[in-house]
Amino acid sequence: MFDKLKAAAGVAGLLKDLPRIQERIAEVKEELKRIQCTGHSRCRHVRAVMNAHLELLTVDIDPKALEPGGPDRAVVQRAIVEAVNDATAHARREAAQRVSDAAREMGIPVPAQLLQHL
Repeated sequence: MFDKLKAAAGVAGLLKDLPRIQERIAEVKEELKRIQCTGHSRCRHVRAVMNAHLELLTVDIDPKALEPGGPDRAVVQRAIVEAVNDATAHARREAAQRVSDAAREMGIPVPAQLLQHL
């Protein structure tokens, strides 16, 4: 019974702080859009930049990779996928860290399993 009362008090506290929480969430979303994460292909011919909001910003391909006698099309395509996936992994880790930090600031417990799905 006391556990239910403590949980209800916790929910009431969160509801009281809801405007502040919503404001902080909006700030974090904007912050994630400004954070840039870079990923590279294993061959280093391709670099992808993504923000922590998981928006792809740029893909740079080494001009040597596109010259005659350079890698074939399939190799370049794989390199692009590798670079984008690497940037995505960096961006997800950064987003999870920033969300976790913001939740901790506000005293909101966020399970690690939830952060893995960002």
